[in-house]
Amino acid sequence: MDEKRRQSLLEKTARAFDLPVDALAGLPRLELVGDGELRMENHRGILSYGTDEIHISGGAFGVRVSGTELELRTMNSLELLITGRIRAVELI
Repeated sequence: MDEKRRQSLLEKTARAFDLPVDALAGLPRLELVGDGELRMENHRGILSYGTDEIHISGGAFGVRVSGTELELRTMNSLELLITGRIRAVELI
């Protein structure tokens, strides 16, 4: 199935079940709460970890979280939580 047909099918299915398209497509979903908390759903794992920078795999792209006193608070196969003083979130 080509990408346009797949995207159209996902959008129709999402509308039918009143769900966000990203949930059906398995795309990463990021939620930043102030400068102290980042939640990411549908991640593919941690690529590198430090108190000043954390790299996360999002599948087709990566996410770089920069700041100070960063800490991976929780992580399971579906989501993760990073706390600390978050200065930047970049797609790489």
